[in-house]
Amino acid sequence: MGFEVSAGARTAIIVTFALYSVILLGIGVYTKKMMDKTALDKYVEEFYTGGRGMGSLVIALMIAAGLCSAGTFLGGPGLGYSIGMAWVLVALAQNFMNFCVLGQIGKKVGIVARRINAQSYIDLFVYRYNHNKIIGAFGVIAIVVFLGSYVVAQFVGGARLFETMTGLPYWLGLTIFAAVVLLYAAFGGIKGVSTAIVFQGIVMTAAVFALFIGALAYIGPLEPAIKSIAAIKPALINPWTWTPKYQLSMWVVFGLVFIGLPHGAMGALTYKDTKAMHKAIILGVIFVVLWTFMLIWMGSMVRAVYPNLPVPDHAIPALAMTVLPPWLAGITLAGVAGAIQSTVGAMIIVISSTFVKDAYQAYINPKADNLTLKKVTTASTVIICIAIFLLALKPPHALEWIIAFAIGGLASAFFWPLLLGLYWMKANEYGAAAGMVGGIVTYILAAGKFLPITMGMHAIVVSLLVSGILTIGVSLVTPKTPKGIIMTWFGKAYPKEIPH
Repeated sequence: MGFEVSAGARTAIIVTFALYSVILLGIGVYTKKMMDKTALDKYVEEFYTGGRGMGSLVIALMIAAGLCSAGTFLGGPGLGYSIGMAWVLVALAQNFMNFCVLGQIGKKVGIVARRINAQSYIDLFVYRYNHNKIIGAFGVIAIVVFLGSYVVAQFVGGARLFETMTGLPYWLGLTIFAAVVLLYAAFGGIKGVSTAIVFQGIVMTAAVFALFIGALAYIGPLEPAIKSIAAIKPALINPWTWTPKYQLSMWVVFGLVFIGLPHGAMGALTYKDTKAMHKAIILGVIFVVLWTFMLIWMGSMVRAVYPNLPVPDHAIPALAMTVLPPWLAGITLAGVAGAIQSTVGAMIIVISSTFVKDAYQAYINPKADNLTLKKVTTASTVIICIAIFLLALKPPHALEWIIAFAIGGLASAFFWPLLLGLYWMKANEYGAAAGMVGGIVTYILAAGKFLPITMGMHAIVVSLLVSGILTIGVSLVTPKTPKGIIMTWFGKAYPKEIPH
């Protein structure tokens, strides 16, 4: 059974979403004017790091909204609808993503980033591992392939949601999403993304609360609703339908490996001081717990309202248009759009910084002047947005599984080399290269079922195991990292430190 939306309701939703998009376009114009005033020799640094002056709310939402994305607001509730409480339990693993990122690597990355003036995720790797070209090139490829597919999935999710809730064509929704993100990301840089994220985070949170309250009022007593879901399929109300080892492996995917996701770790490059970082951890946990619990659990409860939705990813749109007034349903659409656009904006900045700093400046034009770098920065970000838009015109299926595959690929490449590089002096370029290549090859072979090596778990567990063993083993039997690099990363006395 599907759901019907009246013409009047669709009009109200369209108007609400249009107002939201106009505000974001205004943010884009405002941040572009700010960037236009930036001195030429500071432009690239401001574009990618915002001068390392971001406050706690911005950092909290940059990580939380950037990592939650369409998975939490669209695909996750869809899996809650189709799989039931087993997925709700897995989704709770992401509640502490801000703590995982900032708690594991935040302070150390902040210190080192200031010492070496790192402006991209790969900058950290290249410097830590003795400017190894294999690591630089492989890191660029991994980010472009896996993060690129992740961005395409986000755009597709947003455009599908727009199509479902407004009745307007998919391509129109995709165009609006792309235009909004292009303006504030390509011309405002990280400041444009962060300013938009604060506004989007507020809209997202308001939308989630409105939907949650509306759903509880509409569904009524929970016991009859849960019994009706159990009558459809008893497994839907059982959180332990998966084997314990597979359940644990899914917690690894959605709980442990966030530092391996470049768009999440970007927050650690940009915060203002240690106090802001600590506050961002607490604020981020609050936001993510609210979003995750309310949305994923509501996705599973939509079964009591619509037992046979043809498209599980429509669970939240269907619920919003059933239990809320049209203008509030429009805010829900804007909230989900905000989650997607926040993620896409952060990802595009990561991909752009990787291309400009670690491909163009490192290999193509090492002597590029400030004006050239400014032009290349803007042009590459625009081209990336256009390329993603074109790839999303033919949408793939099963968005949440595509997102999970992208997360696995990025984490397999970056998790151990980054973590060990930060905290283990003996980690070297040879071990990191072996860990990155071995991890990602193992992940592709396992996830693609080319080799039966998963042992009943998600493929990422095996790939992380291989990556960790290779990084440690090869590092122990190969030449040490030069002392100057070790002192930069592990020395206590250094002129550029994080303000407290």
